[in-house]
Amino acid sequence: MMKLLNKSFSGAVLLVLLMLQAAPLYADETLWRSGLNLYIKLVDQDRSKEGTLPNQHPVTLDAKEITNALNSIEIWDRHLFKKDELDTAFSLEQARILGQYLSEGLRKARPDQDIIFSVIRREKKYVVIEDKFYTSGRAFYSNGRLNIIFGDFERPPDKFKERAYQSSGISEIQYSFSHGKRSKPSDFDKQIITKAGLENYRDGSTIRKDWLLIDVPVASNTYLAEHSQNKELAPNEISEAVKLEAAKLAQERREMRLEMARLRKEMAEGGTSKSNSALSLEERFKVLEDLKNQGLITDEEYQSKRKEILNDI
Repeated sequence: MMKLLNKSFSGAVLLVLLMLQAAPLYADETLWRSGLNLYIKLVDQDRSKEGTLPNQHPVTLDAKEITNALNSIEIWDRHLFKKDELDTAFSLEQARILGQYLSEGLRKARPDQDIIFSVIRREKKYVVIEDKFYTSGRAFYSNGRLNIIFGDFERPPDKFKERAYQSSGISEIQYSFSHGKRSKPSDFDKQIITKAGLENYRDGSTIRKDWLLIDVPVASNTYLAEHSQNKELAPNEISEAVKLEAAKLAQERREMRLEMARLRKEMAEGGTSKSNSALSLEERFKVLEDLKNQGLITDEEYQSKRKEILNDI
């Protein structure tokens, strides 16, 4: 009987040791959480098909600069010719929370860790009603850049499911979010406006729309330049170089909007407008080239509009 017990005990010990060996050495570390669906946490590094190089962690990045850099990310809807205005990828509150906790997490992170996040944008619909949209993704620092890979972008909650749970007395349901992968693109299909300090990752000749490379100090200065008239910014945050960059960015934005308005007008009329243009032919070619380089128009649209400009000569 004792021999049998000893064998059973030895077997149990061996099983526990094997389980401990198979378990991850480090548990995920939560940096911030609010309810069931909002969080920022350190996790094991995502793997790519070719094998993932270690991240450049730990690294110290200023929280305010990260916030500014995230605020600088603007997107243009796929329906390019339907509106002038750009949307921001993150709300001010989302950028503030991410800035604070990405900075903290990157100081703590090991080279074999990433940061995953889920944050929410709230938009007032009526006085007491608001719409909610979840954005989730992955962040890490590599090759001197902050990398952001979008998973779910502005995903709305399942209102029918939430109502059903609430009727049963459950105030919040938990969602499962995608955090983006190095190995393959997510369903993120928005066009990021590239600018100083901000560009898309290139996988060979393929541009990953869901994967951003951010030079944090440069992107932060770009944001300050674009918002140099904002009274909320402290005077010492706005240098003369930033003011000069602001003027340049404002001029480029005006030219782009003029050209986009003209292109939309031509599309609506179904032909080429021969009226006096606000831009010279050289400027129109330059703006058209910029739109193509930023991925805002397709090669077919570029060639079509280029031909129309040449016909104006």
